[in-house]
This record gives sequence, C-alpha cells and structure tokens, in this order.
Amino acid sequence: MRVRPDQAEPRPLISTRALVIFLVAIGAAALTAASPQFAIPIGVGVGVVTLLAHIVKD
Repeated sequence: MRVRPDQAEPRPLISTRALVIFLVAIGAAALTAASPQFAIPIGVGVGVVTLLAHIVKD
C-alpha cells in the first residue's frame, strides 16, 4: 500500500549533516577563542569538514 504525499512522516527540523557542521563551527570558535595563534589551521579544518559533509550529501 502506498502512502499518500499528504500523510508522509514529518521531516526533522535539522539534518544530521547540518548538525555536524554547526557542532564543528562551535568547536572551532571555542578553540580559536582559546588559542588565537591557531585560527588559520582551525579554519582550514572547518573548511575541510564542511566540504566533506557536502560531498557525502551528493
């Protein structure tokens, strides 16, 4: 039996991918505030994680 589109389950408020990106960004902000000299390597790490999360989506 097929489910009609109006009876589908509700979608979650935030996706797992978005949650991971938010958590990584918050962690990076905390690490950057704690040790500003590592801001560039932390930024590169966040960029890599974000790119990987986008690749996994595709």
